Amino acid sequence: MSIENRMRDVILAKEAKSKDLETKTGIDRDRWNNIRKTNPTAKVRAEEVEALTKEYPEYAYWITTGLEIPEVGQISPMTETTRQNLLKVG
Repeated sequence: MSIENRMRDVILAKEAKSKDLETKTGIDRDRWNNIRKTNPTAKVRAEEVEALTKEYPEYAYWITTGLEIPEVGQISPMTETTRQNLLKVG
């Protein structure tokens, strides 16, 4: 999975609106919309990676590497969803 896809997964999982990301990060909402698309037209830039990992630090390692370290709280959105579902069942 590409870093663009991982960034998109985080944005969609957190239901982050491009307008809100623009306000929080100072990065234009059109850039966030391009990342949000299924087939992004633009490659992500370092400033966007930095901004998203500051906003969602629990996903920083996964966004940048595609790997997780759950014992130190570095997870993917899929792991977070699984945890939440298990809490609902348990």
